[in-house]
Amino acid sequence: MRKKRGGEARESALASGWTVEGDPDPGGEDATFPDPADTATPEARAVESAAAEAESDSAAGTGAAERAEVSNAMLVLLGVFGGLYLLYTWGWLVVAKAYSTVNALTAAGSGSLGGVLQQIVFWAAPLAPLLWFITALVLNRGGRTGRLAVMLVVGAVVLLPLPMLIARGA
Repeated sequence: MRKKRGGEARESALASGWTVEGDPDPGGEDATFPDPADTATPEARAVESAAAEAESDSAAGTGAAERAEVSNAMLVLLGVFGGLYLLYTWGWLVVAKAYSTVNALTAAGSGSLGGVLQQIVFWAAPLAPLLWFITALVLNRGGRTGRLAVMLVVGAVVLLPLPMLIARGA
């Protein structure tokens, strides 16, 4: 327990074993009274205080830039869309395997260069959702989360594996 000026101990409403420590001299020299020995002009004091504020702001700014935290809602959004894009990748891979014979026959009539290019484009479709997700994350690193959310929603609409959803006729 801390003693008051009169020498008596003061009690607090804190948990047992805890005490409240206050300023031993609340009205003393450290109060907001000007120092009579200070001969600096008000302009010089203003310049000094502005320099001190700029230094503290730059130190606080670098700490904030190093530790950019992501909100819980954004982490959930990234998890949901990451899983969705993973399902899209799997869906496009299933479509690519299902249409591989049709694509091989089409590529055979395109010449050697056309066949190679058609195979590359056809098998690149399963990588598109993964590339979109990574690109959206890289382009919006350290930026606004709303823009990242819009890019993820647009990608979810654009990259929907439509061939899986369309019923084939017999």
